[in-house]
Amino acid sequence: MTPLQQEQFHQADQLLDQQHYHEAAQRFAALYEEVDEFVVNRQLVKSLYEDQQYAEALSYANEHLNEYTASRELMQLLIEVELHAQAFIDVHVQLNSLPKWHDEFIKQVEQAESSFAKHYQTSLNSQLKQFYHLGDGSFAEQQRRFKAASHLPLKQYLIGAKFLARDPFVNPLIRSSLLQIMQRLHLQERITIYWLDEQEHEVDLGRLQDVESIQTVQQIESMIKKEFSQLDPLSYQMFDQEFHLQLAFLYPLIELAIPNPTAWYQALTAYSQSTDQDYDVILAKQWQNQIARLAQRLGMQ
Repeated sequence: MTPLQQEQFHQADQLLDQQHYHEAAQRFAALYEEVDEFVVNRQLVKSLYEDQQYAEALSYANEHLNEYTASRELMQLLIEVELHAQAFIDVHVQLNSLPKWHDEFIKQVEQAESSFAKHYQTSLNSQLKQFYHLGDGSFAEQQRRFKAASHLPLKQYLIGAKFLARDPFVNPLIRSSLLQIMQRLHLQERITIYWLDEQEHEVDLGRLQDVESIQTVQQIESMIKKEFSQLDPLSYQMFDQEFHLQLAFLYPLIELAIPNPTAWYQALTAYSQSTDQDYDVILAKQWQNQIARLAQRLGMQ
């Protein structure tokens, strides 16, 4: 920070100490537009939290999440902001990815969820009903309801998520996103899901992997990178983006659709001269064409 910016920070800090939270938040926000430093972000989040602007505080905190995990004091601030913003699912996902802090804060999260369920029963029932009927709406409406559901307590969220995982009217991208969240919640149970092949499948949530940890995904990414990243960066970017869109539709049964990573790569890039004769490549191309049609309907291609 420049000497002037340091003085502005000091003045805003004094306002925060004097409990002039709204004015302090305005000063820190103006400074943060000029100086994207964690020390400013932290004081801005504190000011917004004390001013009861919880959603705004969380929005800023999300820009420096890693820094907030550095100490108990900072993590406490982050948790309090998240819970007051009712970002319950985000908190659970976050704590499951941070074993160091999970046991420290999980009871606080559960108490906040219990209090919310007790005091806001009407609101909770309305949110849950919207979530349950997610499949009734357009893709845009499904996205809105999916996002809103992250404010449900974990118990109610999982009731809805497991039901929607086998609802054929839920968009496959939304269904995939639900399964990815359940994977990050480290659940240990088996559930039934409806998938792209229009069939139901039983999956073990405890055995699900993050997309980037799946060996098949890593193999295809490596092939694309090796062939195109240096010689043809534009093609590399195009194929990489298309592949990750395909993965978004296919999760969690990626390996069921891709038994042969090389064939999938060949179908994706049209690199092989034997594309029209190789059965595995033909099968991969059929999957990719199906996904392309689904994406096109959503205006994604």
